[in-house]
Amino acid sequence: MRFTRTIPIASLILSILVLWQPTLADSRSGLPSAKEEKIPYLSDKNKCLGGFSPSFRLGGEIKNPTTYNLQNFRNLRDTLKKQNPALVTEITVSFQTGSGPRTETYYGVPLWELINNPKAGGGLKPGNSGLNSKNSFLRQYVLVDATDCYGAVVAIGEIQPNFEGKTVLVAYAKKGTDGKVVPLIDEGFARLVVPGDKAGGRYVTNVTNILILSAPASPLKPKYF
Repeated sequence: MRFTRTIPIASLILSILVLWQPTLADSRSGLPSAKEEKIPYLSDKNKCLGGFSPSFRLGGEIKNPTTYNLQNFRNLRDTLKKQNPALVTEITVSFQTGSGPRTETYYGVPLWELINNPKAGGGLKPGNSGLNSKNSFLRQYVLVDATDCYGAVVAIGEIQPNFEGKTVLVAYAKKGTDGKVVPLIDEGFARLVVPGDKAGGRYVTNVTNILILSAPASPLKPKYF
């Protein structure tokens, strides 16, 4: 008699333990793991509010990470121009916007020089070369972020002189209606200028980060026929 009564009691205890286990797992999952690195996202601290950007950070897979504001960026442009008087630092472009076509003349530093000149980024650092390291820089790209978290990408192959060699500009000024050079003001201290693009989607304004990154290895396994 006693034996038959202990069976439902034991079953009840086991049921409670089974139901209790997910609760314990859920409570533990909220704790940071000692081996797990917490990645800070822009949205975590409400950093996507937009507005004027007084500086930008140059970083990622680059030898000399630096932060630029209007003064030291203008000084960099002057230094690079003295090094190479033929360096293109002024570009007139036409592109389509949401409010219609637009033509502007911008002044700034070529993105390739910003990344590679010893006075600036100092050159690319090796990134993720994947399974084949040949021309690994062609896996690298530039991610340009804005204060509202808008972003655009420029492949290194687009600006590398031995490939497309496009003069993408990081601009800090433009030609005003009176012909004088004026700060960008409503576009942040710096913006991206991508000649050849028909639409202005990559003309990122209020630049806050310029990061050099590598494309990940392909998730597809090689197939043999």
